[in-house]
Amino acid sequence: MEWMIWLDFSMFLVLLGLFFYVFAARTVTVLHRIYLFLHVVFMSWTFSQFVSQTVLSESFRLFYLSVSYIGLSLLGLGWFAFILFLTGQSYVIRKNRLFVLAIPALISVAAVIANPNGMFLSINSDLTPLKQLQHGPLYWIMIVQLILYVSVSFVIMFQKLREENSDRQRMVIKTAMNGMIVLVGFALLDLLINIALIEEINRYVPLISVGMAFSAIYLVNAIRRHKVLDIIQTVQRDVMNTMSMGIIVLDEYDIIIELNKIIKPIFRVRIGDKFTPAILGPQFKGEAAREFSAFFEEQRKRPLERIEVEIAISYDKYRHIIVQSAPILNHKKIPVGRVLTFQDVTELRLLVEETNSQNEQLHDRNRDLLIMQDELFQANKKLEHMAITDGLTGCFNRRYLLHQLELEVIANIRYGIPFSIFLFDLDHFKSVNDKYGHLIGDEVLCGTVDAVRGALRFTDILARYGGEEFTVYLPHTNRDQADLIAELLMEAVEQNQISTGIGEPPVSVTISMGVISIEHFEPADLDDPKAFLRELLAQADAALYEAKYNGRNRIVKRKLA
Repeated sequence: MEWMIWLDFSMFLVLLGLFFYVFAARTVTVLHRIYLFLHVVFMSWTFSQFVSQTVLSESFRLFYLSVSYIGLSLLGLGWFAFILFLTGQSYVIRKNRLFVLAIPALISVAAVIANPNGMFLSINSDLTPLKQLQHGPLYWIMIVQLILYVSVSFVIMFQKLREENSDRQRMVIKTAMNGMIVLVGFALLDLLINIALIEEINRYVPLISVGMAFSAIYLVNAIRRHKVLDIIQTVQRDVMNTMSMGIIVLDEYDIIIELNKIIKPIFRVRIGDKFTPAILGPQFKGEAAREFSAFFEEQRKRPLERIEVEIAISYDKYRHIIVQSAPILNHKKIPVGRVLTFQDVTELRLLVEETNSQNEQLHDRNRDLLIMQDELFQANKKLEHMAITDGLTGCFNRRYLLHQLELEVIANIRYGIPFSIFLFDLDHFKSVNDKYGHLIGDEVLCGTVDAVRGALRFTDILARYGGEEFTVYLPHTNRDQADLIAELLMEAVEQNQISTGIGEPPVSVTISMGVISIEHFEPADLDDPKAFLRELLAQADAALYEAKYNGRNRIVKRKLA
């Protein structure tokens, strides 16, 4: 038996050894699995070629040759999928597209299996051994589909090399390209020597087998030296899945390269998807969708900064989620990706209250526990303060205002003390939000509150009544005094300038105000103070409505006898 046929078997042994090295000693990722498919194709080709030259039966020889060509028919498809995953374009492969992408390879496989009338491959025993293997027209269909897959793969790699800025990703693409060039080079030599020049050389040389072995050796060496395929280690994935917060890892093109189990009930996304606000549209609507869009826009403007936002969403129940975005930087401080974390803080208040209830049981502990008890006490005071104040503007909330007014009205009626109430809101505030966004809208609210505080006295009570509507209670204030203070307040707001911080001129707003002053009381008012208070607020609200109806940026004054 000619010694050259053993070269196929030797290459099979080399590939088998590399297989055990890669997949017995390394963690297995998606790219590893695709490379496993390529490696199996390499081994099936070399082994089947070797066996086909050692068996004497013509039918067995044809069978083993067909097995090798089936593997070769799938080689182009496997390499194409490998390049898509390697270049971060795995989103191209979807269930509805996979069959279409695989059609050329499946046609070649069908041609090898059917081999109608030997139109793909036949053996003519009447010829010399080197000429017995006859390739029909269907064989060249396989060659064309291989060229198609290889050409598209090269186009994808060249395009990614032009666009890519990451040194590591360029090294990965170049590694795959070099391995592909080695394999294509040996394949072209095989066509030239074993088909075109077989009569002149008068010897079969298994160049494709050698090319497969050299290509595999090069890729395995790259895996060992540069960790080309080890994008996310299995141990890292396990750690991520044990964390209580949701995690999404994005590359520099916002393609999802990893996510943990916690995030899957919140976002219906998967690895390979491009993470944009658009994919959240079907899941979250209204305010949540707008806040997500604003958050991602802020992330785009500040790629090197860690940013955070709290968003209220509803998927299994109403929840408050803190979303954080942190950049992933390489050694040159260039962003190569981003980590998004999603932490559920809905139960935070319950946890604080539970900790406070357990604080009594820790009274007899050591000094460190006493310090902790004091910190919990301070946290509780802060919560009590938060319960009566508006979290955005820092002024009192509506609940506190109504409670305080109820007490004050009783005292004022009993002792005949005059007082006044302002009810005002910001003119055209919705247009500010629409033009500048809610972040700037919040700045306008806070800036307006600061300007109002500057025009009020120390004893006056400012409260956020709802949305952009505010109430001021002025104790010991008659109508003349209230009119003067109202004019000062209007002027202070109109002159107040709020910076947008986005290259636009400062924002200036006006307010519409209803003013009601109470100087005289009836003893019957003490019979139902709550009803009297509701009437006062209704009068102030009617005055505010009249101010808005008559053109805004004005004061409507009323005196309740």
